[in-house]
Amino acid sequence: MRTMRVLAGLAMAMAMARPGGAQTAAPATGDPALLKKSCDKGNVVDCYTLASMHRRGEGAPRDPSRAAGFLKKACEGGHSRACLDLAAMHRAGEGVSRDVNRSVVLLKKACDLREGDGCLQLGLMQQEGRDVPKDLGEAAAFLQRACEAGLARGCGALAPMYLDGVRFPRDPARATTLLRKACAGGHGDSCVALGRLLAAGDGAPKDARGAVALYGKSCDGGLARGCYELGLAHERGDGAPRDGGRALALYAKACEAGEPRGCHAQGRLLRDGVGSARDPIKAAALFRKACDNGAPGGCVDLGLLTETGRGLAKDVALAASLYQKACSGRDARGCLQLGLLYRGVTGMVNDPARAAALFKEACDGGDMTGCSTLAGAYARAEGVGRDVDQAMVLYKKTCEAGFAADCYHLGVQYQHSFGRSPDLAHAVPLYQKACTAGAAGGCYELALLHESGQGVAKDHPRAMALLQQACTAGMTDACAKLKGR
Repeated sequence: MRTMRVLAGLAMAMAMARPGGAQTAAPATGDPALLKKSCDKGNVVDCYTLASMHRRGEGAPRDPSRAAGFLKKACEGGHSRACLDLAAMHRAGEGVSRDVNRSVVLLKKACDLREGDGCLQLGLMQQEGRDVPKDLGEAAAFLQRACEAGLARGCGALAPMYLDGVRFPRDPARATTLLRKACAGGHGDSCVALGRLLAAGDGAPKDARGAVALYGKSCDGGLARGCYELGLAHERGDGAPRDGGRALALYAKACEAGEPRGCHAQGRLLRDGVGSARDPIKAAALFRKACDNGAPGGCVDLGLLTETGRGLAKDVALAASLYQKACSGRDARGCLQLGLLYRGVTGMVNDPARAAALFKEACDGGDMTGCSTLAGAYARAEGVGRDVDQAMVLYKKTCEAGFAADCYHLGVQYQHSFGRSPDLAHAVPLYQKACTAGAAGGCYELALLHESGQGVAKDHPRAMALLQQACTAGMTDACAKLKGR
């Protein structure tokens, strides 16, 4: 008896859950004539069934125009899936005139009828500015509704909006929550994105092993991005044993599955002889494949092989075009390498102004070598007007990023910059930092100060030790001073 009550309750719940929430009679049969008669009496489920038959040509003659008519009737009667399918037909011009605006109206209606796919499609269209004006606010609202409707992709598409800080204040914890929900719902890309946040400790406690588990699950499920990220973890020894051979195999798997960054990474390891014998020719082929398929890092590394003639015929002009392609693809290294060519490499025009502009582009893109080179250009007035203040800003940035020579250069600006009073209070610790990190210039300048007693205690033995350190590091001025003692 209890079983019968449960079954009765389940049947009632299923009736209440019909598309659009409408309670209608059960579909008649698969007979088109009976379905049409039922549809004409207002049974929207049978209208939808008949439309699907005519649209696919299964059980009834294929007739997209007639299918659209039945879908329109079902949609007007509150059948959410019919609105969704009719929107697709208007967007594609299938059986009806192509009308993106009408498609958007129908998707909104489907979404309002609690059809999550309608909300998802609208959200993605507005997020990307595809066929409609880009509107991140509207996109977020529709993606939220899709997520609440249980569509994992809706949660996954909403999460990045809490990471880029454009539409919302940056909230990695919120992004992590959304990605967990999307990943649990089977959205593989979200599992990979969640892994990256866990690996970085961004929005959740750092969990490199947890990240590796997510990458492995995604890779095993056939997601190329998961294989690529798992390869990186093995290459770096981050949450997984450092294993060049395993990394190489994972990159190869990612490359074969269509992930161009996998091709680039596989090429890097073959070029450097990690996990396999060095093979610059095969590396070059992989870099080309990566470059041609949208991984600008592959263009940079192919350019480096071409510029130097490693595994390929030397061709500076070709290297320049590859660097330009990478730079245009927002790869800061490409901008840097192209800028270096414009400094007068054989076969290229010497154009300091163009070089400086490229170094700035590289620096703005996060390449610290670009920032360091640009600082030197400002300090020496190479391609730009001399600007000591800007040079010092950049040297400070690169010094903090671990560029020991730039700590020395910054110290020099504090001590010797034209038009400034010497500032040894700032210069001395910078020289110390540079010297400790292996920059001979820092040791040399610090030795001179200890010898004269400027800004530090006068200490001849300490000065001699620092000169020796600078000489050992290859600074000829330091060696000459030692010989003159």
